[in-house]
Amino acid sequence: MVKSAVYFLQAAITSPTLPISNFKAYRDLSFASFWIAVGPVFADVVPPMLGEILATSHGVVLDIGPGSGDQVFRFSSKDNITMIFGVEPGVNLHHALRENAKKAGLGEKYKVLSCGAEPDSLIPILKKEGLFSKDGSIGGGMFDEIVCIRVLCSVPKPNETVEVLYRCLKPGGRFVICEHVVNESSKEGNKAGRFFHKEGSKVGHLLQFFYTALGWEFFVGCHLLRDTTATLVNAAKSDHGWAEVNLELFDEWSVLPHVVGYCVKKL
Repeated sequence: MVKSAVYFLQAAITSPTLPISNFKAYRDLSFASFWIAVGPVFADVVPPMLGEILATSHGVVLDIGPGSGDQVFRFSSKDNITMIFGVEPGVNLHHALRENAKKAGLGEKYKVLSCGAEPDSLIPILKKEGLFSKDGSIGGGMFDEIVCIRVLCSVPKPNETVEVLYRCLKPGGRFVICEHVVNESSKEGNKAGRFFHKEGSKVGHLLQFFYTALGWEFFVGCHLLRDTTATLVNAAKSDHGWAEVNLELFDEWSVLPHVVGYCVKKL
């Protein structure tokens, strides 16, 4: 959080009128500088399970919030991938994202979309790309896989956003996540929409409240107390649940416990 605050200050010094004239642009510039600096470090500290999952990605993939593209190299089975659409609203990150896609050998198979994951931003762009059905609807979905790596913690209206992403997933398609979540000490498992059997940390949960009070959401841009696992599981309620759920909890003792894995949509 301290490092993020430094980049906020740096942006204010280099663009002194921006915080007043366009605060959103100021935050975007600060975040882009911060993420380009720390993205490679964060990319190294993910559970090995994520790389194993993304190595089996195939077909048409929607990559939500890839930032500067430091995780793109994990799509290692390039011959099995038809196309990846990278949804990234931070235009200041687009150059680095495209360069990392090239380094990963994806080249023309990776297309950057300048929009957010929220429906009112994403849907018009997907329509423009010709990904909707002929009648202009989502239809039965258009993506074989949707990938969210440390992004659902910050999207506006997470429930609505994930529900629409679910509709964009083809039957039999896979929804992959690597997200930090609220730290809870309950083991209630499936009742709360969680499919791992580990107990969280009360200290970690209290520290999440503490860092939130210090301004984590403002400086880092994400919510420590968001229950993303439940949001993902509940997105499939219209189909009476997912066909398969494979989620694991990592770093359950920490301020940033991560849920990693995937859910498969019913045929």
